[in-house]
Amino acid sequence: LAGAGQRFGARAIDSIIFMVLLLVVGGVVAGGASALLLSVADDDSPVVPAVIVTGVVLVVLGLHYVYEVEVPIRWRGQTPGKRLLKIAMAPLAPGVPLRRGQLTYRLLVMFVFNILANCYIGLIDPLWCLWDKPFRQCLHDKPAKTVVVRTGP
Repeated sequence: LAGAGQRFGARAIDSIIFMVLLLVVGGVVAGGASALLLSVADDDSPVVPAVIVTGVVLVVLGLHYVYEVEVPIRWRGQTPGKRLLKIAMAPLAPGVPLRRGQLTYRLLVMFVFNILANCYIGLIDPLWCLWDKPFRQCLHDKPAKTVVVRTGP
């Protein structure tokens, strides 16, 4: 099983990569959408900010889904940060492949804890692996029935 330090390091690396990706893709999408909307609507129309905010939220959620679900499905349970630190997500049941629904469920539970982190309750999620026995799971791993394992020395 992967240690808490490896998991934290992988999450930190993934967060940096994701933020850069989000700034580039989000900037292009938001800039393009703003230019298109401003060419069609008046400058002071309330539709413009509403559509731009909705678009940015959809881009963030879509990129998060791709990064946390689609990339690990194709990379044997690894995000770029996990790959660098030689760890991977795996199903709790041995011999069963990771499923897209399983990783999507894991991501949704992680979103709930990220929202709760604003009132400090959500901070329990990433810390849970420090004392969880025997699988060292964070709380978002438990309902999805996943663990994080080492892939190399």
